[in-house]
Amino acid sequence: MMRVSTSQFYQFSTNNMGRLQSDVTKQTEYLSTGKQVLTAKDAPVGNLSLLGFKEELMSIERFNKNITQAESRNNRQEVALSNAQDILLQVKDIVIQANNGSYSEEEFTSLSQQLNSSLDQLLDVGNTKSESGEYIFAGYQTQQRPFSIAPDNSVSYSGDNGQSDLQIAQNIYVPINQAGDDVFMQVDNIVGDFMPTYTDNLTTPVDDIDPEEPDIYVERAVIVDRETYNGAGMTPGFQFDFADDGFGGIDVTVTDANGAGAAVYGPAAYTSGQTIAFNGMEVNIDGNPLPGDQFTLNEQDKVSIYDTLKDAIDWVDAAGTNLSDPKQHQVDYNHIITQLDEAFSHITNQRAEVGTTLKTIDTQRNIALDTEVLVNSSRGKIEDLDFAEAISVFEQQKLSLQAAQQTFSQIQGLSLFNFI
Repeated sequence: MMRVSTSQFYQFSTNNMGRLQSDVTKQTEYLSTGKQVLTAKDAPVGNLSLLGFKEELMSIERFNKNITQAESRNNRQEVALSNAQDILLQVKDIVIQANNGSYSEEEFTSLSQQLNSSLDQLLDVGNTKSESGEYIFAGYQTQQRPFSIAPDNSVSYSGDNGQSDLQIAQNIYVPINQAGDDVFMQVDNIVGDFMPTYTDNLTTPVDDIDPEEPDIYVERAVIVDRETYNGAGMTPGFQFDFADDGFGGIDVTVTDANGAGAAVYGPAAYTSGQTIAFNGMEVNIDGNPLPGDQFTLNEQDKVSIYDTLKDAIDWVDAAGTNLSDPKQHQVDYNHIITQLDEAFSHITNQRAEVGTTLKTIDTQRNIALDTEVLVNSSRGKIEDLDFAEAISVFEQQKLSLQAAQQTFSQIQGLSLFNFI
């Protein structure tokens, strides 16, 4: 029979109660946190998966913040572009109203004031700010007001063509701004690669001019062969002059702006609607010019929306005066209306791009939500506590500890004197 010394008994009892107390404490932590894995030793293999799940959840949270910011910025762009569309429709309506020869000077003045107000409104659209006070149409120069207007109603752009992106998923980036240059200053020129400037007829007597006959109108002016055009060594600023051919017809001659006076085309017979081709260029002219009529083509394949509004204001202002060339004024009207339509289409395309971005953001938000649910479910299977089972274990451990404490208390008080 083995003898147990008092010191051994105390040591054994202390160790046993300490272990049981540690088990109870640990089980209490499980119950208080609702987790069954608190340290790596609780589930050495599962803990690696938990670390991966937690990292993925943190990534989803970070991307969700970016999703919220990206959505806010793109919503502001969408609203701004919608306002721009409304303004362009108003401008077109005013210009159409102004194409009325019976209006008084006061009525033309009122329409001009409305157009000036529309220009100011469109300027405000271009200078729209985000919720954090940054200009959304300034490219990378978000702290600098992008659009400013001069006394002559010309508008300049001081931003750049940068576009900032925000990451909303592992491999998905979406734009959160648009360069104002692309949105408002780069509308396709309806004529093509050149902008015509018409000169009033100065040589033909007024009595010889048929008021019902259309004046010159450039329908199309494009560079069809860039290599040939560049190789010709011409200086842009092509002047088209129309002259009597001596046989009742009209000749057209084209010279460039190099000052040498040599023609780059013609003189050749002019026919309304013909295509004039030379040195990689093609120009389609309509109308019936008179001897002495002329116009100039300068390279310009893009047109600012603000310039189109300025042209509309100038046209209405001129309409309220005694016009020197009513026919050419009508040609200018057709050009402005068509360029306004092109500007509206351009803004529509820009708005469609924002809509596509918003759709991408919405789709990614749904994917993130689904992924978060899936990851939390997988994490829960490893980490979450089965409370019913945990409470049962806790009660058993507590009873074991209480029994050990009671046993120790009773045995440590025993003495031979108790039996004498």
